[in-house]
Amino acid sequence: GECAVTVQDTVAPKLVLKNVTIDVGDKLTVKKFIKECSDDSGKVTTKFKKTPNNKKIGTTTVTIIATDKNGNKTEETATLKVHKDSKAPVFSGLKAMTVKKNSNPNFRSGVKAKDAKDGYVDFSVDTSRVNLSKAGTYYAIYTARDAAGNKATARRKVTVTHSDADTQELVKKWAAKINSNDPLTIAKYVRKHIKYNHNWGGDDPVWYGLKNKTGNCYVHAKVLEAIFKLKGIKTQLIWVKDKSHYWNLVYTAEGWRHIDSTPGTKHPSRIMDDKDRYANLQGRDWDRSKWPVCK
Repeated sequence: GECAVTVQDTVAPKLVLKNVTIDVGDKLTVKKFIKECSDDSGKVTTKFKKTPNNKKIGTTTVTIIATDKNGNKTEETATLKVHKDSKAPVFSGLKAMTVKKNSNPNFRSGVKAKDAKDGYVDFSVDTSRVNLSKAGTYYAIYTARDAAGNKATARRKVTVTHSDADTQELVKKWAAKINSNDPLTIAKYVRKHIKYNHNWGGDDPVWYGLKNKTGNCYVHAKVLEAIFKLKGIKTQLIWVKDKSHYWNLVYTAEGWRHIDSTPGTKHPSRIMDDKDRYANLQGRDWDRSKWPVCK
């Protein structure tokens, strides 16, 4: 006998979905939800049963239909979470900058603001508090916003370097406070008003010492030297052979003498001859051929 055999595809596609979280207004496609989709027929088309709203904040259920070429269908659901973009842009390149007095620096150079969603965004720079005509430390304010209105603000340290004239002006202000030309009185004033730390004061120890009111023995000696010279007092800088301590020589009615404005009991606050100076240097000595004898 003979019979008719009909071969028919009755197996629906395999469809596995995943939950999706987006920001308000983000583009939404079916592919975002599909974790796995396959069928023995080889070809499957997918679509939303109802197009989800990508602008409504909250959580909704999304249904996706997968159809093979023979018309077999599979429906699966997933969760769509729409939330407001709350991540602000992030700045890069805001390293502290040092600029010269009365210069015209580019505060935008090397700086970027990048948003996780929008990519690189524009930013503004507020330099109203940066005084380029006066040495000092200031801060520039950087502000950026993304398309969602999220705001990022950052500060950048700006150091305006001083000039030699600035240093001399500062020395004059300090010297004016010392109503005396007596070397010991001046040294005691420096000792009292400039504390000790281990900082050498960089390129301008006098500026550092007077501005920060601290510094090591070299800073103290340089400050004292600057004030002595301004007041017309004959002086020299002196140091031990290994340069582990600095102080000053000053010319008095008795000739050259040692004087030390560095705070601490190891450095006597008095006028000293060579013998007295050496006695409190803990075994260190200076090259006696380079400086005048203090008898």
